[in-house]
Amino acid sequence: MLHLDRGMSLNAIIDTLLPGDSELGMPNASSIDFYKYLRVNGATNLIIEFMDKFDLICMKKFKKKFFELNYHQKFEAIDAIKKSNIKKFFEFIEHLMRAYYSDPAVLGLIGAGSQPPFPLGNDLIEDDWTLLECVYERGIAYRILR
Repeated sequence: MLHLDRGMSLNAIIDTLLPGDSELGMPNASSIDFYKYLRVNGATNLIIEFMDKFDLICMKKFKKKFFELNYHQKFEAIDAIKKSNIKKFFEFIEHLMRAYYSDPAVLGLIGAGSQPPFPLGNDLIEDDWTLLECVYERGIAYRILR
């Protein structure tokens, strides 16, 4: 489990990245159980690493924790962490997006539902394989490379 300060910073970070939209009725990212998603997908070490870097950058640059920063400082901190390790940053973003857009509540709000649209597969029209008969009858063909 995350320490209280880290949990507050994590919620502030993910809410800064995915603030939700009251007009569309979309929740902010902290409304989903992101930490549970990370545990289930074996990515808790990523968060611990990520939060350590965030703590370092925020303390070095602002002498504050992330959740204590103002709006503009939060984006400066996010930009700084992205520049410090772009690969880890985008790995974090990928997990956040997967967690958010696989949450049943979010899926319900965007009209996707929580089940695949074609759980038994798609019905396809029957193909006419006789169209390939002339190719089959030609036999094996070799191409000579020069």
